[in-house]
Formats: sequence, structure tokens, C-alpha cells
Amino acid sequence: MKHVAIPLSFIASLLLLLISCNTAGSFMNASGSSNEVLVVMDDTLWEGDAGSALFDVLNSNTKGLPQPEPNFSIIQIAPENFTRTIRMARNVIIPDISTIYSSAKFTADIDKYATGQVIMTIQSPDTATFTAFVTENSQSIIDYFVTKELQRNGKFLMTQISDPLSRAQQVFGINIHFPKGLTNVTEHPNFYWATNNAPQGRKDIVIYQFPYTTETVFEKDSLIAIRNRTLGKYIKGSFDSEMTTATVYPPDYRRIEVDGIFRAELRGLWEMTTDMMGGPFVMQAFVNDNTGMVIVVETYIFAPESNKRNLMRNLEATLYTISLPQHEGVEIVS
Repeated sequence: MKHVAIPLSFIASLLLLLISCNTAGSFMNASGSSNEVLVVMDDTLWEGDAGSALFDVLNSNTKGLPQPEPNFSIIQIAPENFTRTIRMARNVIIPDISTIYSSAKFTADIDKYATGQVIMTIQSPDTATFTAFVTENSQSIIDYFVTKELQRNGKFLMTQISDPLSRAQQVFGINIHFPKGLTNVTEHPNFYWATNNAPQGRKDIVIYQFPYTTETVFEKDSLIAIRNRTLGKYIKGSFDSEMTTATVYPPDYRRIEVDGIFRAELRGLWEMTTDMMGGPFVMQAFVNDNTGMVIVVETYIFAPESNKRNLMRNLEATLYTISLPQHEGVEIVS
């Protein structure tokens, strides 16, 4: 079968190395690698239809990348091996298949054994129902764990960079924490672009704004047009090239809510019009009610011949540090 087996002794040793106390010293921090999910499931079930269905969900391709990369790295252990050390894992799925249940559902426990931990229990009366349930709800399972990773990484970023970007506060009226190293900055009216300008593993964040006039601005085609117009104007490359949204496949679009604020999100590929450069991007747009402006924040990377999932998600976590300050005094640059 295609499931990957990892020795339990190796897992335990790795988790022990990664465990650390939080600042209060009263509870342990969750351990394990980013984008890694621990499945606590009987070996026989794991090798059967139920395990295969869950594996296929977690191993599905990450959206918005130019090459296939799985959504998660997967570790499976039997329930009897879910001991004290292993219980510190950051992302855990526990299938619970029993005739005591009349239907399938999932529940989640936050910080049950460690700070920053997520445990999802999937209850089902039988394996057939379990298999159908996880298949039908595959995107919800993926979105839940990806969002928790982004939120967790965003909180970690705010501990590394304690102060929000001052220029974003002054110009756009938002709090946002940038990762270290984005020292190459370009500014235009209502436009801010920061990059590490690295030849490999390049990371960029762009913020821009315009007046809010209609809700239709948050529709998919409208956001693509705004993105192409704005970034095409300000982000240039060799051979008179300019940034645009790749059309090899349409960007993924969704509407979400983060800390009570509506956001429209695009996730896809960018490219330069006459240059051999491109990569993944994630853009989120929302209204700053304090200023009446639509704020667009975009993260994108350029990492040819490299895996991009972790690099992209680490940068995307910046979007989960955004908040609106409660004070006045915002400078609107026109």
C-alpha cells in the first residue's frame, strides 16, 4: 500500500527534541513539524478502506502550487502507542469507529495535551460511513488544519517581531507583522512592496489600497483584474516584463472571516509577461472600516526547482497577523 511507515522510536525521539515549555512554565508547547499530521488509528483499519480514504485526503495536492506537493506529511501510529510523549503532537486525527454512533461527525479539541495543539476526532458507526464521510468532507478537513497552522505560525511570527510594521500603520491603517529579512522596500502612493530579493527562496509581500465603492470589487474576476492592473504597473522585470496572474489554471477563490473581518482570497500562480519567472501567490482583500479603503495584502514567492508548500505557508502566515488598530491618526496617501 502507498502509506509511508515511520519507526515509532524515531517519532518519539524527534518529539522529545522539539518539546519545550512555554513562558509560564505550566503547560508544554505542542511539538512536531509544520504541516505534519499524526493519525492515531488501528493498523488494520489504516491499511483498509477507511485508512486509505483518510490518507488520500491528507495526501491530496496543495492548492496554488506549480507542482504537486501533498497538503500534509502523514505519520500513523496505533492507539496503544499514543503515549504521553506522542500526545504532544501539534496536529492529531483520531478516527473513532463504533456502533455506538448513529452517524458520522467530527469534533475538535484545542490545547488538550499541549499549547497550540489541535486534535480532531472523526466519529463514525462503521468503516463504510467513515470512508464516505472523510471523502465528502475532505476540503473541510484540509482547510481546518491548514488554517490552524497559519494561525499558529502567525502567532509565532508576532513573538519574533513584536512590533507591527510602522509604515503599514501610517499609510494603510492596519497592524501587520512582517517576517525578518524583507529589507528591500519600494513605495508608491497607496502601494508598499517589500522583498528579500533573494535569487533562491525569494519572498515578497505587497500591500495596496483604493476606496471602497461597491461589494462587487470582492468578486473573483474583479480581484484578478485589480491585481493584474496594480502589480503590472509597479512590479517590473527583465525584457519590459510585468507581473500578471498566470492563466494555466484559474486561481482558487473563497470568502472567509478572520477575527470577525470578511476577507476575499485568491490563491494561484503569478508570472512575468515576457520573462521566465513565476510562482505561487496568495492575496486577501478586505475593507478597513476606519478609513473606508479596500486593503489588499499579497504574499508570493519565487523558488525555482524547490518545494514550495512550507515556504509559501510560512509567508502566508503574515496574513494572520493583520488587525485594525483602535486609535485614530491614519495617514492616507493619495
